[in-house]
Amino acid sequence: MSSNPAISQNLGDTALADTALADSATPRWTNALKVAEMSFRLLTTGPHPLAINGCDLGHGLPARQIDLEELRGMMLAKSATDALKDAVWAELVTRARSGDPAWTIGCVGVAMPGLKAIAARVIQTSPARHGDDIVSELLTEFVAQLARVDIRRPNIAPRLLLWARKGALRVRGRELRHRLCDPAQMPSHPILTGEAGPETVLEEAVRQEIITAASASLIARTRLDGETVRDLAVELGIPASRLYRQRRTAEKRLVNALRAGDLSTTPIG
Repeated sequence: MSSNPAISQNLGDTALADTALADSATPRWTNALKVAEMSFRLLTTGPHPLAINGCDLGHGLPARQIDLEELRGMMLAKSATDALKDAVWAELVTRARSGDPAWTIGCVGVAMPGLKAIAARVIQTSPARHGDDIVSELLTEFVAQLARVDIRRPNIAPRLLLWARKGALRVRGRELRHRLCDPAQMPSHPILTGEAGPETVLEEAVRQEIITAASASLIARTRLDGETVRDLAVELGIPASRLYRQRRTAEKRLVNALRAGDLSTTPIG
């Protein structure tokens, strides 16, 4: 099984994420991530660090006790296979489910590079005042999914990070719903920039009434957040065929608007 380059880049981009976080206009929101990282380091140093036995897991790990900070570095190495990552994460999640909060912190710490990268990207494209809420939702959703994620399926860490990202974006979604309910507070000019991400494009398309908020949510959840249309249909209690038609129609409108120049993703002069 080959490594996913996008996931590897996200997890390995710690320095870039730290720079973005440090440059934030409201740095106090980083406290939650700093506290989690400090707690992780306290648990992984000293005479009895939080560790797993590499001999038990195999996959090329050293046949000895490996503290989680060292293990995190091993997981970020280009040589780390998906099989190794899944074996380690299955073990970490199992231990977190034992009820010992130390292992929950351990999971957060091992995933910290990915969590920081997600936080940096979401906050850079969100109002600064939402920094605290974004990080809070990010961590809350990640920890909640430790009890729910299916560790029998592959790509455990990417799925956990997808849910964490969804938690972070939930804050932006609440603001979007608020703007839709209060037209007087909608911006009078396009909000897209030269670095507009797909979520921003969807928000602008809703603002211009090219697609509905429900269609934007459908596209975001099934195209960006990794949910399946069938699972979403079960959640909403409607036929999956209806959601497929709704998504096709909305995406066709987006494409037509982009081609016609009605929805621009280029810098505004």
